[in-house]
Amino acid sequence: MKRFSTYVFTAALAVLTIGCKKDSTAPTVTKTDLLTGKSWKATDIKHGGGSIFALVSACSKDDLVQFNLNKTAVFDEGAQRCTAIAPQTSTGSWDFTDNETTLKTTTAAGVVKEETIVTLNSTTLVLSRVFTLYGSNNSLLYEVTYTAQ
Repeated sequence: MKRFSTYVFTAALAVLTIGCKKDSTAPTVTKTDLLTGKSWKATDIKHGGGSIFALVSACSKDDLVQFNLNKTAVFDEGAQRCTAIAPQTSTGSWDFTDNETTLKTTTAAGVVKEETIVTLNSTTLVLSRVFTLYGSNNSLLYEVTYTAQ
């Protein structure tokens, strides 16, 4: 009889444990989720291992870009505009390419940039790109860090 009650107790415990088990699958956060829903501002630019952000004009340092779910991108000049006649905001587009390892942006003027995603999380976006100087065989690798606003 003692054996039977041990089996019943064990079976009841197993049923309760299985029945009360919480769903351990957390919702998956996609790269689109991380990129959209906030504005991004460049906070550093590196070349050759060192920061060159001090060389960037003040009117460019406060620029923002917002990536929207519908694949539009809004480029905002910020409080300090570099050109007074330029619009405060312009709309372009964005998309992931190369299995979501590259971010492709297109400005309203049709300028296309494809940059490799180095880091993308809820607060930081780091993109790298090789820039070839016009009329030469010289190319520069730079890395831009954006911070979520």
